[in-house]
Amino acid sequence: MVCVLQATIDTLQGQLEVKDRQIEQQAQTITRLTDALAAAQQTAAAAQALHAGTIQQQLLTGEAGADQQDQAPEQKRGWFSKLFRG
Repeated sequence: MVCVLQATIDTLQGQLEVKDRQIEQQAQTITRLTDALAAAQQTAAAAQALHAGTIQQQLLTGEAGADQQDQAPEQKRGWFSKLFRG
């Protein structure tokens, strides 16, 4: 009976060691992913700041207004004018 219990304890300790290694690996993965996420957030913040600076510069120099004026909307033609005026 003691031998069976000792074998069970040995088996459970082995499984526990495996689980401990898995938890350690997952903790390392979480740390790497957290670092990667922080870097991605910094990159996104820098890109947003750059974009905002570009928009502000366009507004200050009047480029945005010129672009909008170049793209004047086309006049919509009704079906009657399309039919009789080509």
